[in-house]
Amino acid sequence: MSESQQQDRVFLAMPGYGNMSAAAARAFWFACQDPGRPINVYKCGSLLAANYNMLWAQALNMQRGGVPIKYFAMLHDDIGAQDYWLDTVIEELEREELDVLGVVGPIKDGTGLTSIAMASDDDSPWRIHGRLTMQEIHQLPETFTSEDVGGPLLLNSGCWVCRFDPAWNKKVHFTINDRIVFNATTDRYEVEVESEDWYFSRLLHENHLRIGATRKVAIAHRGSIDFGNELPWGEWS
Repeated sequence: MSESQQQDRVFLAMPGYGNMSAAAARAFWFACQDPGRPINVYKCGSLLAANYNMLWAQALNMQRGGVPIKYFAMLHDDIGAQDYWLDTVIEELEREELDVLGVVGPIKDGTGLTSIAMASDDDSPWRIHGRLTMQEIHQLPETFTSEDVGGPLLLNSGCWVCRFDPAWNKKVHFTINDRIVFNATTDRYEVEVESEDWYFSRLLHENHLRIGATRKVAIAHRGSIDFGNELPWGEWS
């Protein structure tokens, strides 16, 4: 590997539960045209945020030890992506001058709903302004940012890449926040949650990073069938 290629290394993290789909396995090993570019690391564990943090910490320790990691990427073990997807996402991140770029993917049901969201107008971690559907996303630019959706963008953690910049990469982590509250309007106790990906996205905004999402890479979220991102679809418009 040349010196320039060494400086362009990417830590490719895959958290999972031990049920990796065949398409995700291919995407993990065929992420880049240069097979020496990614550092492929798989972690299996049921504590979601801890699993992510162990992968992030491993990349931090490798970078601290002198490994020139320029990018960090994550792919869930139920998401298949087109061959050499990571090259494409990094190229798009650089072209758009972003710090973090997520690939749009639907959740695993017929609604067409995604986990790409806009933060709430009052910045509450327990509320969002709204989530985007696949039909809405196909009305946006192929790669879009907070400016395009009118509010701080909250990404999903299924498939994404970021610049692994020491200026901020030690200031962030993943966690899941839960609570039970009493709603006087409904006269009921209710559960509220802040997911690990939306928590992480809010930390990115606090560090003034430029965030985007793209459908430039075709992915399939494996459930009872493959739920893809290439066309506008779903029961929810």
